[in-house]
Amino acid sequence: MKIALAPAAEMPRERLERMGPEALSLSEIVAILLRTGNRGKNVLEVSSELIREFGGLPGLVRASFREFLEVGGLGKAKAATLVAALELARRLYSEEKASEESGGAETPRSCLARWSAKLARETREFIVAVFTDSKGKVLEDSRISWGGLDGAVLDMKFLLKRAVRLDASGVLLLHNHPDGSLRASVEDRLLTAHVERKLEALGIDFLGHFVAAGGGFEEVRYDASGR
Repeated sequence: MKIALAPAAEMPRERLERMGPEALSLSEIVAILLRTGNRGKNVLEVSSELIREFGGLPGLVRASFREFLEVGGLGKAKAATLVAALELARRLYSEEKASEESGGAETPRSCLARWSAKLARETREFIVAVFTDSKGKVLEDSRISWGGLDGAVLDMKFLLKRAVRLDASGVLLLHNHPDGSLRASVEDRLLTAHVERKLEALGIDFLGHFVAAGGGFEEVRYDASGR
């Protein structure tokens, strides 16, 4: 259906005003953000094609500004509007997840939830460290290693140095799996055992190593040998 031929009351903006945003389809919401069509296609056609190209909302959220320019042929203004709107949604989801986990106050677990949501759209692996005091209060949380598609390398010296400088009593690690799997690899379990031994030598508790994917997270389980 060509939007130019549609009754005014059936246009996305008018439907939003009349029925509320919850009544709109994903293609209609994206069409409102795009505002106009291009290359002889109306805005709903462009929106629908874009959604198909990226595989629905999860794919749109993961897409970068450059990918929108290259694949969608949208132009910088439309690409920027999409990226900004999707980033707002991602940040809201991240904050809500953290709030659910903590009951309103920042805790190590809510910190993991926030980072899990934040890393959900990443196509590279990252390692995040959370440092806590003796009462379990979060002292600091940050990305400490950047990697590629196949993994990230932990800078052990930096991790230990940072823990000592903060006078941390506990440390948690979180890394994301861009492939969407929450299953820990053999390397993940070996790293868990190695980090625990290093922190134990400094009298610092290792509070767990977690894998993040799809906005959720799971703890890496292992035995004394790291298996």
